[in-house]
Amino acid sequence: MIVIMAIVGGLIAYIADNMGSKIGKKRMSVFGLRPKHTSILLTVLSGMLISVLTIGVMAISSESTRTALFGMEQIRAELKSLNEEKDIAQEALAQAKAEVEEKNSTISELDEKIRESTRANNEMEAKLAEVNDKYAVAQKEVTDLTASKDALTSEVAALEESTAILRQGIISVREGQVFYRAGEVVYAGIMRGGLSHEENVAQVNWLLDNANASVLHRLGIEEKKEKLQAIWLSNRVVEQAVEVLDRSKGNMLFRVRTIANIIVGEVVACDIEMTDNEFIYPDNTLILSEKVNLRKLEASYDTVIMSFLNKVNRKAVEAGVLPDPITGKVGNMDANTMIEASNEMRKLGGTVVLKAYARGDITTAGPVRIRLEVVDGDE
Repeated sequence: MIVIMAIVGGLIAYIADNMGSKIGKKRMSVFGLRPKHTSILLTVLSGMLISVLTIGVMAISSESTRTALFGMEQIRAELKSLNEEKDIAQEALAQAKAEVEEKNSTISELDEKIRESTRANNEMEAKLAEVNDKYAVAQKEVTDLTASKDALTSEVAALEESTAILRQGIISVREGQVFYRAGEVVYAGIMRGGLSHEENVAQVNWLLDNANASVLHRLGIEEKKEKLQAIWLSNRVVEQAVEVLDRSKGNMLFRVRTIANIIVGEVVACDIEMTDNEFIYPDNTLILSEKVNLRKLEASYDTVIMSFLNKVNRKAVEAGVLPDPITGKVGNMDANTMIEASNEMRKLGGTVVLKAYARGDITTAGPVRIRLEVVDGDE
């Protein structure tokens, strides 16, 4: 466009110059004007024509120029309208931003509530899982208790049946007589430690079978092919006895003892007393020695011997021998030994020394068997 305008402008200037020169040479006059003034007028008209033509060429060749020349007011109006729309849009944008911020704040609050709800839900799920675990444990306990109840019901039924048979079989003993006193030893046995669980179960069963046979023998009832159950122990007591044997490494003394006075015709309810069967007195150990002055003696020789034996009994109990729970004794002395000791005391006279020696090895289970010696105490 610049090239075209330059060419058109140059061309018009050239033509105007030629016209001015020709008019000046010919001394032409227009509208009665002097030639000089006519030349000036034509030059001015040529310049105006150049401007008009330039604008015309620009308008023809450029749409932007036409718009700038003829559509400026419209552009200004549109620009004003656009500015107004821009202001409205900016206000709407600001309002929208405010709404977005408000919505974002609301969303943040909702997110926080969702997180709190999630935490609360997780806590509730944890509590629910804990409750379910407790419920499962409770259900298991109920199941175990139900099984224990059924087992006890079966045991009670078996005991009632055994009691009925025992009452029918006892005809030689007066009804209502005390058959066993509370704490009395029904049967005692030495159990070996360090064995397998199955062997320990067999040992405990052997102990209970012998205790049952001892009760039947005391009742005067012969055992039949179908074993008659005369004693009763809770399953927990039997299981505990087996557990103690499982943990034991040495020999143990087990004593089946009654837990209450038993009347004739009742099943003998028992417990098991368990203790380590320790080595107390080796064979020929001097248990007790006592000097007695027979010259100042006021009691009989038999009384002195019995007093000495009671002291031996207490000494053995203090050493660890288990006494009979009813009599408190740990052994018995035959009458011949006492007569021999009494005769020896009478023969020696004066001061004598009574000595009690262990006759055989003595353990916690007892019994305490002694050899009694009477020697001269004046030597």
